[in-house]
Amino acid sequence: MISFRFLSILVSVLLGLSSASAAEIYADYAKEKKRINTEGSEAAIHFFHQKYSDASYVIVNKKSKSAFFFSEKGTLLEKSTVQTYPGDELGRGGAGIYSYAGAKGSFHYGKAEKDLSVHALFVGDLRISPGTTIYVLPESEDHRFRLRNHKITFNAARVLRNRPLFNYSPLNNEIRHSEFTVDYADTFIKKYVRTLQDEKATLMALLNLENDEYNMLAEFAFGVLSPETQFGTNWKYRLKQNIPVVVSIFKGNGLDTDQNSRGPTQIKKIPPVIVEKYNIDKGDLKRPENAAVATLAFAADLLKEVRNMANLHPLISEETLQDYIYYLYQGRRYEIKEGTATPEKNQSIQKIKEAIGHLTIEE
Repeated sequence: MISFRFLSILVSVLLGLSSASAAEIYADYAKEKKRINTEGSEAAIHFFHQKYSDASYVIVNKKSKSAFFFSEKGTLLEKSTVQTYPGDELGRGGAGIYSYAGAKGSFHYGKAEKDLSVHALFVGDLRISPGTTIYVLPESEDHRFRLRNHKITFNAARVLRNRPLFNYSPLNNEIRHSEFTVDYADTFIKKYVRTLQDEKATLMALLNLENDEYNMLAEFAFGVLSPETQFGTNWKYRLKQNIPVVVSIFKGNGLDTDQNSRGPTQIKKIPPVIVEKYNIDKGDLKRPENAAVATLAFAADLLKEVRNMANLHPLISEETLQDYIYYLYQGRRYEIKEGTATPEKNQSIQKIKEAIGHLTIEE
C-alpha cells in the first residue's frame, strides 16, 4: 500500500518538474524577441498569438484596404475588403491596438489600448466578437508593432517615444519573478547578483522600468564589472580605492574627491533617487549591494539618453540599446553623435557581452 507521505513527495516532485519546465531563460527569450521584432510588425503579432495568447484577432491593413480575421492559432479564417480612415493618429481611427467595441451598420469601432477611448476603425462587412483584439497597421514607417514583456505593443519604429497623438501602448508595470544565478564562486559577485535579483521590484517601481528593460539593464550592470575593474579584482582599482585624495590631485581636482569614480563599476555619480531610497554615498559603493543598485539606476538614466540620441546613429533601435549604453557610461557621447560607434569592434563592450554569458536570469 502506498503511504500518504510517498504520495505527498511524488506530488511535490511532479509540481517541481512542472514549474521547472515552465521556467524561461531571459537570454533565450531576448534573442528570440530580437529575431521576431526584426522581421516586422505582422511577424511579431502572429508570433505573439501563437506562443503567448489563445485568442482570435483581426489585422487591418490600411494600405491594402483589407481586414484579416485569424484564429487563435494564426490560421486565416476570413479576408474582407474595407474602407479605412487616412492617417495614423488616434483621432483618425489610426494605427495601434484596439479592443473591438461593436458596429453600427457597416461602421466598426474599437476601444484604444492607450486610453480606452472609442474610435471608428473601418467600414466593411465583417462579423467580429466583442472584445476581439484589432491591430490596425500603420500607413507610415514611423511606427511599428513589436514584442515586449511577452506582449505585443505599438510604438515608434526605432525606439520608444511618448507621442500623445498616437495610440501607443502604455507602460507595462507587470513584474515577472526572476531568479538570478552566476557561474562564479566569488562571494562579492554572488552578493552583487543576488541584490539585482532581490531589488528588482523596488527598482522597477523607483525607476519606472518595464520587466524587459530591467532584465536588460541587470545584464549590463553585471557585465560592466568586467571592463571597469575585472569584477573588483584589478590592482589599479584597489589602489585607487585606498588613496582617493591622491587620485583626485592627480586628476587636477585638488582635495575634492567627489569627481572620482568609485566602486567596482567606477560610478562618478549615484542617481539621487538611489541616494534617497538607500541612503548611500559614493564611499559606500565598495559594498556589492550598494554598487549593484547604483549601477543599475545609473544605467537606467543612460538608457533614456541613448533613446534620445537614437536619431543620430542609424543602428540604434530598441533591439540594440544595450550595445550603446557603454559609450555614454564612458563619456564617449561623441561616437554616437558622429555615428562612429561600432560596438562589435569595442573591446570593452565585448568583455561586457562575454561576462553576461556567465549570468542566468530565469523567469
